[in-house]
Formats: sequence, structure tokens, C-alpha cells
Amino acid sequence: MIDFDPKKQDREIEDLKKTEEEELLKLLSDKYGLPYIDLRGIAPEPDALRFIKEADARRALVAPFKLVGRKLYVATPSPHSPAVEELLRPIETRGNELVMYVASHASLEHVFSRYVDLNESSKVNTGLLDLSLEKMETLANTFSSPADMAKLFDELLASNALYKTTRIIELIIAGALKFDASDIHIEPEEDTVRLRYRLNGVLEDIAHIDAPSLKQITSRLKLMAGLKLSTTGNSQDGRFSIDLGDVEVDVRVSVIPGSYGESFVMRLLDPRHTVADTKGLAVLPILREALEHALSRPNGVVLTTGPTGSGKTTTLYAFLRELYSPGVKILTIEDPVEYHLEGITQTQVEEEKGYTFLSGLRAALRQDPDVILVGEIRDEDTAKVAINAALTGHLVLSTLHTNSAAGTIPRLIDLKVNPKVIGSALSLALAQRLVRVLCDDCKHEDVTNEKETRIITNILGTMKTAGMEESMLGFSPAFQYRVFRPVGCAKCHGGYRGRTGIFEAVVMNVEVEKILANNPSEREVKQAAVSSKIPSLLQDGILKVLQGLTSLEELGKTVDLLGD
Repeated sequence: MIDFDPKKQDREIEDLKKTEEEELLKLLSDKYGLPYIDLRGIAPEPDALRFIKEADARRALVAPFKLVGRKLYVATPSPHSPAVEELLRPIETRGNELVMYVASHASLEHVFSRYVDLNESSKVNTGLLDLSLEKMETLANTFSSPADMAKLFDELLASNALYKTTRIIELIIAGALKFDASDIHIEPEEDTVRLRYRLNGVLEDIAHIDAPSLKQITSRLKLMAGLKLSTTGNSQDGRFSIDLGDVEVDVRVSVIPGSYGESFVMRLLDPRHTVADTKGLAVLPILREALEHALSRPNGVVLTTGPTGSGKTTTLYAFLRELYSPGVKILTIEDPVEYHLEGITQTQVEEEKGYTFLSGLRAALRQDPDVILVGEIRDEDTAKVAINAALTGHLVLSTLHTNSAAGTIPRLIDLKVNPKVIGSALSLALAQRLVRVLCDDCKHEDVTNEKETRIITNILGTMKTAGMEESMLGFSPAFQYRVFRPVGCAKCHGGYRGRTGIFEAVVMNVEVEKILANNPSEREVKQAAVSSKIPSLLQDGILKVLQGLTSLEELGKTVDLLGD
């Protein structure tokens, strides 16, 4: 006998209706001339919610979710309804700029549910944070190094300053912006709270905060990021923005429960640190030519590979900026959206709601795009759909988890992609890593010792044997080499300032295509790819060492110096 569960059936019908509405609004977005957005994976900003009262927002079906200066971002399923125009017209007449999106009722409910947290925040709203450009610059001028900043923290924590929690958070963010930190870590321990910045890819201790202050700090950060104050036993993700005048810095907040309290990691997404286009990538001329050729094709797959934090997203965004023009339709499926790019339709994965890389890619193909960016190829279904998209006239950009560019092809075969199809679809696989750049103000010139000389000579000799003289930048095997060592000064962090990429690539050519039918190993692909004369990660890194951009010691932390 079949059990009939009416509640389960109702839930399934409701989920189906929501999915159908999302698909319909994606199609209607072109008719309205407005971009579609799924707000269910985005934390609305409290300042945006304050701009429109909850009752008015619900009545007109308008969801305010972001505020940058006087620019208010709102979403609605019915942009031309009289109620929407009645609500928004006075906002515009007061000198505000509206950025309109189309969104489903489910998205709106997600935003409306956050008004509860906003009402709760009124209890701790005294002494609002000032994250303006003027405030950040004023604070940044009070210290010149992490050591100076630590002293300011100690003084502030020992004082009875008014709005102390607010001042602590302002100082944390001002310091991160001044030192170009990519991440802020707030880590509770048994007796203290450790504050660390990730500077040039390396975590550094900045200060220790007393444990009793943690609760006030975390409550304020949750409010800023649109997170639930009452939730402490589960992870949460949110974001907020800092308006610095010419640029807007997005801060992505991740919270997880720990033994001694909630641990916060805030990633600073500063558009000033992105690459404008492929010309800003530190690649050799031969690789730049291969990239430009792959991106100029009307179809094909271009993949980037590398570990977390290797700059893959920055490279993909550089590709998008290179490709964008008013006549090109670009659509992305990301997890999450890190930087907002003008003129590009960006969507965010929300697996709990059924919007995955696979479903997003399938939906994207119905949007008539020229270029599709898929944040990551994780499974065989996504891989097959991405390859088929390239074969049907789309340019597909994505990432894949492999250790090298040559490992891309065996990985695709492992994902059940037909090897014969790979030769037709794959244009280029790019692998990359990030290395720290030596500080120009304090780096010390030196000569290589015997071991270092042997390593460099072997690598340059291999390049010369492979016919890569044009990429060797005038360097050749010698008895000794001029290199630079890190020293450290007030302008840098341990002798390094900033990071740059090292790259390698496999281009689909006749030699690589010939071996596809035999299920080639990574080594076999690498040997076949030598004919393209593009240097490996190690070879590119050694050239950057000889140019004085980085040190041999730093390169050795990133790649195996004996690997080639």
C-alpha cells in the first residue's frame, strides 16, 4: 500500500512553483531590460533595509538589498507596477540613484526576513560604524606598521572609551585596508582573541583582543553582514561593503562555531587589486599570444587550474574584462560572486535551493550567451555540459582542480569526457601559482651559491634544449647568477610587498591531440605540450627570480625546485 503524504506533496508542488518562477523571471529580464538576480544567496545590507520601511517594501514588492553612497540597489518581480513606481519615485527625487533588478517572490521573502534582525539591531545601534573614506584615512594615519597598530589596540582595550566596540572594528578594517590585507581572521582562544591579517598570502599576528569583548564585536559584525544574531551553533555567510569614494570594497564574512566562541574570517574584495585585462597578467609574450588567440575564438573551453588562493578568479575576471563589449552577452555562474562587473550578468550558486553549477550552466545556455563563466567544474555532468556548450558555439571559461596544466586532460577523461571531444573543445589549460614580490626598497643583491647555481643552470639548460630561447629573456646557463634576497623594512612585510603570478599552459595542438585516444598520463601530456615552447611553472618562476621579482627561497615554497 502506498502511503500518501499530503504535506510532502504540497511542499514539492511549492518548490516546483518557485523553480518555475525563477526560470520565468530569467526570461522576462530581457523583456524588462533589467538584469535578473537571485537574492537567496546574498545577505542584504542593513543600511539598504533602513532605506525602505518593511511595510512599504512588502506592499510594493520591492526588496532593497545594497546601498553604496546614494546608489540604492533594489529588486522586484514587477518593475512596471504602479505600486513600485509610487514607492521609488520619491526616492529618486531626493537625489538618489536606483539600480533595478528583477527577482522572484522567494528572493524578496529572503530579504524581508532580515528586517527582524534589523529591528533587533536597534538595541545595539548606538555609535554606528563610520567606514567612510575620510574615517579610514584618518585612522590609517595614526599608525605606520602592524606594531604601531598593536599598541593602539592595547590602548583602546585598556580604556573606557565611548563606543569602544565600534572603534575596535573601525581600527581592524582601517588596518586591513592600509596594509592591503586579503583576509581578516578573528580567532577566539581560551584566554584571548587573536587578530590576524593575511598579508601577501601569509598570515601575520596583528593584535590580541580580550575575550569579554568578543561578544560585542561579533554581534556588530553580524549586523553589518546581515547575519542572524541568535545563531551561534551553525556556520553563516554574509557580506557588507565599504564605500571609499572611487571604489567600493566588498567584505565577504564567514562565521563558524568554535570551542571558545565564533571564529570570523573576512575576505576583502578590493577592485583596486584586480587585473584590468590580460595585459595586466605577468605572463611571457609566448603565453600571452596563446591566451589572446584562445580568447579570440568564438567557441572553445579555456580552463584555469591551481590551489585555493592561487589567483584563478582574478585571472578569469581579467579574461571577462578582455572579452566584454556591448555586442557580447556574458553570463557567469559563481560561488560566490566576488566582484561585480558592469555589463555582465552574474549569478550565484545556491545549492540549498537547487541552483548548482550544473543547473546554472543548463539554464545559461537558454539565455543565448556568447561567453559563459562556470566557477568550477566539480563533476562529470558539469564537465560534459561545459564541453558540449563549447561544441555548440559558446566560449566557456572555468576552473578545474589539478596540480598542473598537463593534468587537465587526464582529469577531464576521469570525469568521463570523451577524449575525441576534448581535442575539438579544449582550447587552452592554464595553471598558476602566486609568489611574493621582493620589496624594491630593501631587497639585497647577492650571487648564487653552488646548490642554487646548479638548480638554475639545469632549468635554463632544459629550456635551451627545448628550443625556448625566445622566452628566456636573454638569460643563459652560467657559472654563477645574480639574485636578490629579502631584507625587510618599514614599507614591506618581511622583505616582500605584493604578489605576482607564475604560469604554465597546455595549448591544444596537433601533438597533444594525437595522444588523446590513448588515455594519456600527465607526464605524456606534458611531453607532447613541449612543442608549444611555453615554459613550465618552475621555468617561469626561475625567470622571475633572475629578473629580481622574487627570491629563490620564495619560489621553493610554491613549486618543487627539482621538479623539472
